[in-house]
Amino acid sequence: MMIGELKQGSKIAITISGYRNKIFTGKTVTLSDSEMRAIQTLCKKYKFLSCIPVGLISDGHQNVSFPTKYTYNVAAECNGRMFLWSPVVIRRVKTASRGLINLLFCSVDTEAYNRRMEFRLPMDTLATANVSKDHSSHHIILKDISEHGFGLLVDQTAKVSIGDSLSICFMEEAYNNKKRVWELTRYEMTGQIVRLRTTSGNKYNIGCCVKHSDRQISSYIYGKQMQKARLSNSYRKSL
Repeated sequence: MMIGELKQGSKIAITISGYRNKIFTGKTVTLSDSEMRAIQTLCKKYKFLSCIPVGLISDGHQNVSFPTKYTYNVAAECNGRMFLWSPVVIRRVKTASRGLINLLFCSVDTEAYNRRMEFRLPMDTLATANVSKDHSSHHIILKDISEHGFGLLVDQTAKVSIGDSLSICFMEEAYNNKKRVWELTRYEMTGQIVRLRTTSGNKYNIGCCVKHSDRQISSYIYGKQMQKARLSNSYRKSL
């Protein structure tokens, strides 16, 4: 899939290689036929195969400029699947119909990808989530966690959007090596929403990227992996 095949109004996330903490979000926009023909001319000029127009992107109260010295990556959802384009070149231009916009150029014909390549631990457990934007708290179903992300389901009454910061909290039994006992432990993760889509059950299916891995969460995930491996080995020996 070429970047220029994204639909009008598609939400995108822009990251900078080497700066995984920074995520910019925006939407694709529609231009007139003549402006789109001009973009195709620019594609040839810059030796790219595809381009998509995106509205200006703000960070706080300021519009973001994207210096050419950095390498940019763009993620977007299309028909329920995530796609990633890299490297992407971003140029700001002035148009007759929309004024200043960003043009995102890329030559990659990309496939759908898994945003979190590391091991995901399935959860399907009840938890709570707090949205930093309005300090609201919601009951959620925590679908899975990994060292650098988590997925969840929440009712559409939650006022959330891509780019919002979201914290989750769940309780799980964990083995205390010092006390040599299993005990109920509270776990917390904070991330930024990078995927948001509606489901048939009037819920949001949300994917979050965690900025910094947490040692407690990592230990919990590794412990569950070891537990699954031991159970799997025991089952194979019993056959």
